[in-house]
Amino acid sequence: MALVDGDPAPDGDFWYRILTSDKHITKGRIQHAAFQGKFLKAPPAEKNRSWNAEASGRLRSLAGTIDEARLQAEEYCRRYNTRFVGVMFPKELLAGQTIENLAVGIYYTPIDGGDQAHSDLTFTGNVPVEKTAEYDKLVMELSKKFNAIHPDQLTLLPDANIDKEPQTAVRELIKSKLLALYHKLRD
Repeated sequence: MALVDGDPAPDGDFWYRILTSDKHITKGRIQHAAFQGKFLKAPPAEKNRSWNAEASGRLRSLAGTIDEARLQAEEYCRRYNTRFVGVMFPKELLAGQTIENLAVGIYYTPIDGGDQAHSDLTFTGNVPVEKTAEYDKLVMELSKKFNAIHPDQLTLLPDANIDKEPQTAVRELIKSKLLALYHKLRD
């Protein structure tokens, strides 16, 4: 069954975000700056969404191969006259979690005439205002939940585990855990 605008991401799929600033990734780690500025925004009023804030990204299942995801990221950066410095993606499934009293979800939100893999990491609840102690706590918790990889490491971007054999899902989980362990041991 095809996804339609506003559908939750299928189980086993995940959200990832293109990084365009050196301040967002250092030595393969996500930095707090990745969650500042334009990271969270209110959903468009005309869409009548059920969440209070969203962060734009893409669904891995719709992004295609690693090479296609790379080309799409490079094209996105050319279009907005910025640099492709990497991607961030969750270390674990986030949909259904509560982070700092905010319910987290991932929803398919294609852009009309644009990115058909677009999705939003969503937050439902009382979203704190940026540059407050509450927002800083949210940033600290979010930074623990994400991996970051540089463009030359895109092969480490896990595949979505939709309609896959259980052993493939286990391989992708192991790949993600090994990446997290690698970053932990580097410190």
